[in-house]
Order: sequence, then C-alpha cells, then structure tokens
Amino acid sequence: MRAGLLAVLLAAVSASAAGAVPPRSDRVYRASLAYAQCMRAHGVPQPDPDRNGDIHLTPADERRMRRVGRATVRAADELCFDLHLKGVVSTKPLSVEAQLRAIRVLRELSRCMRSYGYVMGRPVVRNMSRGRAFFGFDRPARAVRDRTRFARSQHSCEQRVDLAGRIDEIVRADRGPY
Repeated sequence: MRAGLLAVLLAAVSASAAGAVPPRSDRVYRASLAYAQCMRAHGVPQPDPDRNGDIHLTPADERRMRRVGRATVRAADELCFDLHLKGVVSTKPLSVEAQLRAIRVLRELSRCMRSYGYVMGRPVVRNMSRGRAFFGFDRPARAVRDRTRFARSQHSCEQRVDLAGRIDEIVRADRGPY
C-alpha cells in the first residue's frame, strides 16, 4: 500500500470541491457535479459529489484513477477546475492550526489501525494546489499481507473515528467565508 492512501480518500481532500465554505449552496453542488462530469468526459473516472458538493474518493476510485495515469488526471483537473470550480470554491491553504487538528485525527486513525495489527507511518497533512490538501502517512503500513483484511480494518477505523466527517469539519471551519 502506498504512503498516505488512507488519507487521499478523504476529501484530498476529496478533490477540489472540499474547499467550498458553509453554508453549502446548490451552486457549489452544481459546480462540483459539472466538475465530475467534465473529468469523466476527459477520461478520468471521477465520482459524483455528495449533496454538499464534496467529492470523496474510495480506494476503488483511487485505483481507477491510477490506471488512467497521473498526467491525464492532472490535465483534466486543471481544465475542469478552471471551467467549473474556479471562483465557486475556496482555494485558501489550510492554516497550521487546522493542519495540527487534522494530524490529531490521523493519530486516532493510526491507533485504531494498530489495534488491528497495522503500524502506520507518521501522520502528514500537506497543502496542495488550489486549496486541496493531502491527509495521510509518511510511509506505507507495515505487515500488509492480506489486503482484504487491511481494507476492512481501514474502513472500520475510518468509520470509528469519523475520519471524513471530522476532516471535512476542520477544513470548513478553517476556510471561513469565501
């Protein structure tokens, strides 16, 4: 398993739409939906957003996107972001305080994964382009022999610590009014 994979399914955070600020409007949802449709039209298997306009990537979504290739995903993202999300979602980077709050959540996830026998790397939160952020670990989990068991453990821990909900709340609280 690659470093940080657990976190990318958040809301890498959860693609670009995670930067929209509350209250979530129909405008944000429509823009996020148009972005996802644009990505698919350009060969990227992007899932539709949730009702808040957030795009959450599952491990299966990530595998499909890796098969397309990084260059294709980046090119489509640049085009589709500019067409549909620019000016609708916040591109403000996360503050140091928000990053530290997110690291605390990732530490909880790491403790939960340890209870299943998986040792995760050091939690990492890193600002990326256009307001996106990476949430993950600096190295892969060790001792992953049974990927199905690992995936079940990962899902269970993400649910237990409410990973997606808590990270989304940290991002929203940090972004303030757009």
